[in-house]
Amino acid sequence: MEIGSDNRLDFLDTTIIIDNCRIIFDNFHKKTFSGRFLNFHSNHPMNHKKGIIISFIDKILLLSHPRFQQNNIIEAIKIFLNNSYPLSLIFSTIDQRIKYHIHNQQNTQNFHVREKYFTIPYVKSISESFLPISSMFQCKLAFSIPNTLKSFIKRGKDKLEHLSNNNVIYKITCDDCEASYVGQTKRKLSTRLKEHMSDIRKRTGSPSVITDHRINFDHNFKWNDVQILDIESSYNKRLVSEMIHIKRQKQGLNKQNDTEALPESYSQIINSLSPS
Repeated sequence: MEIGSDNRLDFLDTTIIIDNCRIIFDNFHKKTFSGRFLNFHSNHPMNHKKGIIISFIDKILLLSHPRFQQNNIIEAIKIFLNNSYPLSLIFSTIDQRIKYHIHNQQNTQNFHVREKYFTIPYVKSISESFLPISSMFQCKLAFSIPNTLKSFIKRGKDKLEHLSNNNVIYKITCDDCEASYVGQTKRKLSTRLKEHMSDIRKRTGSPSVITDHRINFDHNFKWNDVQILDIESSYNKRLVSEMIHIKRQKQGLNKQNDTEALPESYSQIINSLSPS
């Protein structure tokens, strides 16, 4: 429980102050606050770096009383300079944010338009060239950074058993020929494989392609050696990955309509890859 003193109480990012029977706010930083942010010389897109300044200045303008804002902005400028941000970029971004908030206060009508975004990995001097293309399709381009600390610092969790993984694209291969089947599931892989094996035993009126291959050729499948080709939590991305891996099979059992949604522009790239 936070305990206040001298009519002040620190809570989250603010200091709550009782002043002449009124409650006003000031920005607050814990003693552990280091003032370190994304360094300007790091390999990140410029809009990420500007976003650091914008989010910090917005906290000052929105969470602190006007009497504290000047000193808070001066302290913010010092912090940005310590992180190698150019003074011209700092001043221009602060100026834009102040004008933005003044303009928003004057406009009583606020129209919310849902903007479309498209995300691509950031590669310096290459990713920026996609900006004109995204504007042609009336969507905003966002950049992701593949090399994050998360990819280098592993969590101390036990690795899941192979068949306990979910959100996977998997491949079942025939034990008697080169035929294979690629599928995707958001559930545990073991659950989906049980359904495939159950379909073979039931021999329903509309058998799966795996069941057809088993019955027509009397072949067995390597149920204990099912490959996980990809792990993807996003359903749409998982479908795209599944279609790509279906196309990469040497002797696939999948139906043709399994890849109808894959644009033809991918074909040349996929054909240049070795079979999976």
